[in-house]
Amino acid sequence: MTTPPVPAVLGIDPGRRWTAGVLRAGDTALHGWTLGPVDASGHPDPTGADSVHDLAAWGRYMVRIIDAIEDTIARHKAGAYAAPGGPVVLAVEMVVPPGGRIALADWLIPRQIVAALVAYDPGAVLVAPGGHGKARPVVEHYPPALWPTKGATGGRPASWGPCESRRGERDHERAAWDVAGVALAALADDDVGGGA
Repeated sequence: MTTPPVPAVLGIDPGRRWTAGVLRAGDTALHGWTLGPVDASGHPDPTGADSVHDLAAWGRYMVRIIDAIEDTIARHKAGAYAAPGGPVVLAVEMVVPPGGRIALADWLIPRQIVAALVAYDPGAVLVAPGGHGKARPVVEHYPPALWPTKGATGGRPASWGPCESRRGERDHERAAWDVAGVALAALADDDVGGGA
């Protein structure tokens, strides 16, 4: 009996102002993006989802995230990235209410994103929070595609999706990479092959 191959994983790091996704196949970062909310006219606006009462704003943000997920999966299945196409498993970092004082939107908006992604794909792998994206030094813990653009090696590939975060920070994409890695390990342990 042959064990089905472990699929590629699209790790998602949900956030109030930035949500990132990185498609990972083993130790290879195939594609990534970082998106934020938009205003009513569709222009990027990092404060666009700050009001937890503005469900239309959250809806606009969620549509962008789902569109990016669907586009990434479709392109992977069509063989557009460096690895052969095939199934993709969605992995999402869970959000838990923090202790202490924090702005309601800082945890509620990401938690709504997680809930919407579980509704979108009930088979999504939920990954517990755990300092994802914070391993240092970056060049020892992440593939070159996730390294800062400073220096002669590494840096974000031009073919990747948008990186809308303020000043182009990559921590959310590194967190999405880590989330995908936790899910890959869990899938390998479970000998699960499925995927979208």
